Amino acid sequence: MIKNKHIPQWKIDEINHLVDLFRNYKNIIVIEVAHINDMQIQTMRKILRGKAVFRMSKKSLQLRAIEQYKSEAKKKSLDELADHIPGQSSLVFTNLDLFELKKIFMKNEWMVPAKPNEITPVDIWVPAGDTGLPTGQVISELNMTLRLPTRIMNDTIYIREDTRTHKTGDLVNVKQAAVLKKLGITPIESLIKIHFAWCDGEIIPEEILYMDIEKFEQDVATAYREALAILFEMPFFLEDMKEDYIRKAASEASVLNSIIFGEGIQVQIKKEKPKVEEKEPEKEEEKEDVGIGGLFG
Repeated sequence: MIKNKHIPQWKIDEINHLVDLFRNYKNIIVIEVAHINDMQIQTMRKILRGKAVFRMSKKSLQLRAIEQYKSEAKKKSLDELADHIPGQSSLVFTNLDLFELKKIFMKNEWMVPAKPNEITPVDIWVPAGDTGLPTGQVISELNMTLRLPTRIMNDTIYIREDTRTHKTGDLVNVKQAAVLKKLGITPIESLIKIHFAWCDGEIIPEEILYMDIEKFEQDVATAYREALAILFEMPFFLEDMKEDYIRKAASEASVLNSIIFGEGIQVQIKKEKPKVEEKEPEKEEEKEDVGIGGLFG
Protein backbone atom coordinates (compact mmCIF):
# COMPACT_ATOMS: atom_id res chain seq x y z
CA MET A 1 0.00 0.00 0.00
CA ILE A 2 1.40 3.36 -1.04
CA LYS A 3 1.23 5.95 1.71
CA ASN A 4 0.60 9.57 0.88
CA LYS A 5 3.71 11.60 1.45
CA HIS A 6 3.30 13.88 4.42
CA ILE A 7 3.72 17.59 3.55
CA PRO A 8 5.04 19.69 6.44
CA GLN A 9 2.65 22.38 7.64
CA TRP A 10 5.17 25.18 7.03
CA LYS A 11 5.21 24.30 3.31
CA ILE A 12 1.41 24.35 3.11
CA ASP A 13 1.38 27.72 4.90
CA GLU A 14 3.95 29.16 2.49
CA ILE A 15 2.01 27.97 -0.58
CA ASN A 16 -1.21 29.48 0.78
CA HIS A 17 0.57 32.75 1.54
CA LEU A 18 1.92 32.93 -2.02
CA VAL A 19 -1.53 32.23 -3.47
CA ASP A 20 -2.95 35.09 -1.37
CA LEU A 21 -0.26 37.40 -2.79
CA PHE A 22 -1.21 36.32 -6.32
CA ARG A 23 -4.81 37.24 -5.57
CA ASN A 24 -4.00 40.69 -4.17
CA TYR A 25 -1.41 41.98 -6.65
CA LYS A 26 -1.70 42.32 -10.42
CA ASN A 27 2.05 42.38 -11.18
CA ILE A 28 4.46 39.56 -10.32
CA ILE A 29 8.16 40.20 -10.85
CA VAL A 30 10.86 37.53 -10.97
CA ILE A 31 14.33 38.60 -9.82
CA GLU A 32 17.43 36.41 -9.59
CA VAL A 33 19.08 36.63 -6.19
CA ALA A 34 22.12 34.41 -6.69
CA HIS A 35 24.40 37.42 -7.31
CA ILE A 36 22.63 39.96 -5.11
CA ASN A 37 23.82 41.02 -1.67
CA ASP A 38 21.37 40.14 1.12
CA MET A 39 21.59 43.68 2.47
CA GLN A 40 20.45 44.96 -0.92
CA ILE A 41 17.23 42.99 -0.66
CA GLN A 42 16.65 44.16 2.92
CA THR A 43 17.27 47.81 1.95
CA MET A 44 14.95 47.57 -1.06
CA ARG A 45 12.24 46.03 1.13
CA LYS A 46 12.41 49.13 3.36
CA ILE A 47 12.31 51.51 0.38
CA LEU A 48 9.28 49.74 -1.13
CA ARG A 49 7.43 49.03 2.10
CA GLY A 50 3.69 49.27 1.43
CA LYS A 51 4.29 49.26 -2.34
CA ALA A 52 5.84 45.86 -3.03
CA VAL A 53 6.29 42.51 -1.27
CA PHE A 54 9.50 40.48 -1.72
CA ARG A 55 8.96 36.78 -1.12
CA MET A 56 11.90 34.38 -1.25
CA SER A 57 10.69 30.79 -1.27
CA LYS A 58 11.88 27.48 -2.59
CA LYS A 59 11.24 27.09 -6.31
CA SER A 60 9.11 23.97 -5.73
CA LEU A 61 6.77 25.96 -3.46
CA GLN A 62 6.58 28.84 -5.93
CA LEU A 63 5.58 26.42 -8.68
CA ARG A 64 2.95 24.74 -6.50
CA ALA A 65 1.47 28.15 -5.64
CA ILE A 66 1.30 29.10 -9.33
CA GLU A 67 -0.41 25.80 -10.15
CA GLN A 68 -2.96 26.29 -7.37
CA TYR A 69 -3.66 29.91 -8.37
CA LYS A 70 -3.98 28.90 -12.04
CA SER A 71 -6.72 26.39 -11.22
CA GLU A 72 -8.85 29.00 -9.43
CA ALA A 73 -8.11 32.21 -11.35
CA LYS A 74 -8.07 31.01 -14.98
CA LYS A 75 -5.45 33.67 -15.79
CA LYS A 76 -3.35 33.52 -18.95
CA SER A 77 0.39 32.86 -19.24
CA LEU A 78 0.91 31.44 -15.75
CA ASP A 79 2.66 28.41 -17.25
CA GLU A 80 5.09 30.76 -18.98
CA LEU A 81 5.71 32.53 -15.68
CA ALA A 82 6.51 29.18 -14.04
CA ASP A 83 8.93 28.34 -16.86
CA HIS A 84 10.91 31.55 -16.25
CA ILE A 85 11.59 31.12 -12.54
CA PRO A 86 15.29 30.31 -12.01
CA GLY A 87 16.68 28.21 -9.19
CA GLN A 88 17.48 31.07 -6.81
CA SER A 89 14.86 33.75 -7.16
CA SER A 90 12.52 36.05 -5.34
CA LEU A 91 9.00 36.85 -6.43
CA VAL A 92 8.05 40.51 -6.05
CA PHE A 93 4.34 41.30 -5.83
CA THR A 94 3.28 44.87 -6.61
CA ASN A 95 0.64 47.10 -8.16
CA LEU A 96 3.26 49.67 -9.17
CA ASP A 97 3.89 50.38 -12.84
CA LEU A 98 6.71 48.07 -13.90
CA PHE A 99 8.77 50.82 -15.51
CA GLU A 100 8.51 52.90 -12.34
CA LEU A 101 9.69 49.90 -10.32
CA LYS A 102 12.59 49.39 -12.71
CA LYS A 103 13.66 53.03 -12.19
CA ILE A 104 13.62 52.54 -8.41
CA PHE A 105 15.84 49.45 -8.75
CA MET A 106 18.26 51.28 -11.05
CA LYS A 107 18.59 54.24 -8.67
CA ASN A 108 19.66 51.92 -5.84
CA GLU A 109 22.88 50.44 -7.12
CA TRP A 110 25.35 48.84 -4.71
CA MET A 111 29.08 48.24 -4.89
CA VAL A 112 29.97 44.76 -3.62
CA PRO A 113 33.12 42.64 -3.18
CA ALA A 114 34.40 40.40 -5.95
CA LYS A 115 33.05 36.87 -5.55
CA PRO A 116 35.45 33.89 -5.34
CA ASN A 117 36.01 31.81 -8.47
CA GLU A 118 34.20 34.29 -10.70
CA ILE A 119 35.33 36.37 -13.65
CA THR A 120 35.56 40.05 -12.83
CA PRO A 121 33.63 42.35 -15.22
CA VAL A 122 35.86 45.32 -14.29
CA ASP A 123 39.47 46.16 -13.45
CA ILE A 124 40.10 45.82 -9.72
CA TRP A 125 42.29 48.45 -8.04
CA VAL A 126 43.63 48.72 -4.50
CA PRO A 127 44.26 52.38 -3.64
CA ALA A 128 47.38 53.67 -1.93
CA GLY A 129 47.12 54.46 1.77
CA ASP A 130 46.58 53.02 5.21
CA THR A 131 44.81 49.65 5.17
CA GLY A 132 44.09 49.83 8.90
CA LEU A 133 45.34 46.24 9.16
CA PRO A 134 47.92 45.38 11.85
CA THR A 135 51.27 43.85 10.97
CA GLY A 136 51.51 40.11 11.04
CA GLN A 137 50.59 37.27 8.72
CA VAL A 138 48.23 39.50 6.74
CA ILE A 139 51.18 41.35 5.21
CA SER A 140 52.34 38.16 3.50
CA GLU A 141 48.79 37.70 2.16
CA LEU A 142 48.90 41.17 0.65
CA ASN A 143 52.36 40.62 -0.83
CA MET A 144 52.01 37.04 -2.01
CA THR A 145 48.31 36.77 -2.88
CA LEU A 146 47.75 40.17 -4.49
CA ARG A 147 51.39 41.30 -4.98
CA LEU A 148 50.72 44.63 -3.37
CA PRO A 149 53.63 47.00 -2.61
CA THR A 150 53.45 47.52 1.16
CA ARG A 151 55.26 49.20 4.04
CA ILE A 152 54.80 49.44 7.80
CA MET A 153 53.86 52.77 9.38
CA ASN A 154 52.69 53.24 12.97
CA ASP A 155 52.17 49.49 13.34
CA THR A 156 49.73 49.27 10.41
CA ILE A 157 50.17 48.22 6.80
CA TYR A 158 50.22 50.88 4.10
CA ILE A 159 49.86 50.35 0.34
CA ARG A 160 52.62 52.41 -1.30
CA GLU A 161 50.83 53.12 -4.58
CA ASP A 162 47.56 52.48 -6.43
CA THR A 163 47.77 48.92 -7.72
CA ARG A 164 45.64 47.02 -10.20
CA THR A 165 45.26 43.46 -9.00
CA HIS A 166 42.96 42.16 -11.77
CA LYS A 167 42.06 43.16 -15.30
CA THR A 168 38.58 42.82 -16.75
CA GLY A 169 38.02 39.14 -17.59
CA ASP A 170 40.46 37.79 -14.98
CA LEU A 171 39.43 35.04 -12.59
CA VAL A 172 39.33 36.03 -8.91
CA ASN A 173 40.30 32.96 -6.93
CA VAL A 174 39.18 32.15 -3.39
CA LYS A 175 42.25 33.55 -1.61
CA GLN A 176 42.30 36.73 -3.68
CA ALA A 177 38.59 37.34 -3.04
CA ALA A 178 39.12 36.88 0.71
CA VAL A 179 42.01 39.36 0.86
CA LEU A 180 40.19 41.94 -1.28
CA LYS A 181 37.18 41.68 1.04
CA LYS A 182 39.48 42.07 4.06
CA LEU A 183 40.78 45.30 2.51
CA GLY A 184 37.22 46.54 1.99
CA ILE A 185 37.52 46.62 -1.81
CA THR A 186 34.05 46.64 -3.44
CA PRO A 187 34.59 47.02 -7.20
CA ILE A 188 31.53 45.21 -8.57
CA GLU A 189 28.31 47.04 -9.38
CA SER A 190 25.30 45.13 -8.09
CA LEU A 191 21.84 45.98 -9.37
CA ILE A 192 18.50 44.32 -8.68
CA LYS A 193 17.26 43.54 -12.16
CA ILE A 194 13.87 42.30 -13.30
CA HIS A 195 14.36 38.92 -14.97
CA PHE A 196 10.74 38.43 -16.03
CA ALA A 197 7.34 40.00 -15.35
CA TRP A 198 3.74 38.77 -15.39
CA CYS A 199 1.10 41.51 -15.45
CA ASP A 200 -2.43 40.23 -14.98
CA GLY A 201 -1.98 37.65 -17.72
CA GLU A 202 0.39 39.60 -19.96
CA ILE A 203 4.06 38.67 -20.23
CA ILE A 204 6.76 41.36 -20.28
CA PRO A 205 10.27 39.96 -20.84
CA GLU A 206 13.49 41.57 -19.68
CA GLU A 207 14.47 42.84 -23.15
CA ILE A 208 11.28 44.92 -23.35
CA LEU A 209 11.62 46.37 -19.86
CA TYR A 210 15.21 47.45 -20.43
CA MET A 211 14.81 48.58 -24.03
CA ASP A 212 16.38 51.90 -25.06
CA ILE A 213 13.10 53.68 -25.85
CA GLU A 214 14.66 56.68 -27.62
CA LYS A 215 16.72 54.45 -29.92
CA PHE A 216 13.67 52.26 -30.57
CA GLU A 217 11.57 55.29 -31.57
CA GLN A 218 14.34 56.53 -33.87
CA ASP A 219 14.65 53.10 -35.48
CA VAL A 220 10.87 52.89 -36.00
CA ALA A 221 10.72 56.38 -37.52
CA THR A 222 13.61 55.61 -39.87
CA ALA A 223 12.10 52.29 -40.93
CA TYR A 224 8.71 53.98 -41.51
CA ARG A 225 10.21 56.66 -43.73
CA GLU A 226 12.18 54.10 -45.73
CA ALA A 227 9.10 51.90 -46.14
CA LEU A 228 6.99 54.85 -47.34
CA ALA A 229 9.68 55.88 -49.82
CA ILE A 230 9.60 52.39 -51.34
CA LEU A 231 5.79 52.22 -51.23
CA PHE A 232 5.34 55.51 -53.10
CA GLU A 233 7.44 54.13 -55.95
CA MET A 234 5.15 51.12 -56.38
CA PRO A 235 2.71 51.16 -59.35
CA PHE A 236 -0.43 50.75 -57.22
CA PHE A 237 -2.57 52.72 -54.78
CA LEU A 238 -3.48 51.63 -51.24
CA GLU A 239 -6.77 53.03 -49.95
CA ASP A 240 -5.59 52.90 -46.31
CA MET A 241 -2.62 55.10 -47.20
CA LYS A 242 -4.70 57.84 -48.83
CA GLU A 243 -3.66 60.52 -46.35
CA ASP A 244 0.02 59.69 -46.80
CA TYR A 245 -0.31 59.99 -50.59
CA ILE A 246 -2.07 63.35 -50.18
CA ARG A 247 0.62 64.65 -47.84
CA LYS A 248 3.36 63.59 -50.23
CA ALA A 249 1.59 65.16 -53.22
CA ALA A 250 0.97 68.38 -51.26
CA SER A 251 4.60 68.54 -50.23
CA GLU A 252 5.83 68.08 -53.80
CA ALA A 253 3.28 70.63 -55.09
CA SER A 254 4.48 73.14 -52.50
CA VAL A 255 8.07 72.74 -53.65
CA LEU A 256 7.09 73.19 -57.32
CA ASN A 257 4.97 76.21 -56.47
CA SER A 258 7.88 77.82 -54.65
CA ILE A 259 10.25 77.19 -57.53
CA ILE A 260 7.95 78.46 -60.25
CA PHE A 261 5.98 81.31 -58.68
CA GLY A 262 7.77 82.29 -55.53
CA GLU A 263 11.25 82.81 -54.37
CA GLY A 264 11.39 79.13 -53.58
CA ILE A 265 14.63 77.38 -54.11
CA GLN A 266 17.12 79.85 -55.40
CA VAL A 267 19.68 78.56 -57.81
CA GLN A 268 22.71 80.73 -58.06
CA ILE A 269 23.78 81.02 -61.69
CA LYS A 270 27.09 82.62 -62.29
CA LYS A 271 26.64 85.30 -64.89
CA GLU A 272 29.36 85.63 -67.43
CA LYS A 273 30.59 89.08 -68.18
CA PRO A 274 29.74 90.17 -71.75
CA LYS A 275 32.66 89.97 -74.03
CA VAL A 276 33.88 93.33 -75.21
CA GLU A 277 35.19 93.33 -78.74
CA GLU A 278 38.52 94.88 -78.89
CA LYS A 279 38.66 97.56 -81.53
CA GLU A 280 41.79 98.03 -83.51
CA PRO A 281 43.26 101.47 -82.90
CA GLU A 282 42.24 103.87 -85.68
CA LYS A 283 45.05 104.93 -87.89
CA GLU A 284 45.63 108.61 -87.71
CA GLU A 285 45.27 110.31 -91.11
CA GLU A 286 48.49 111.62 -92.28
CA LYS A 287 48.56 115.34 -91.90
CA GLU A 288 49.64 117.36 -94.89
CA ASP A 289 51.81 120.24 -94.31
CA VAL A 290 50.01 123.15 -95.76
CA GLY A 291 51.19 126.70 -95.88
CA ILE A 292 49.43 129.95 -96.44
CA GLY A 293 49.33 129.22 -100.05
CA GLY A 294 47.30 126.16 -99.52
CA LEU A 295 44.57 128.04 -97.81
CA PHE A 296 43.80 130.05 -100.88
CA GLY A 297 44.58 127.49 -103.47
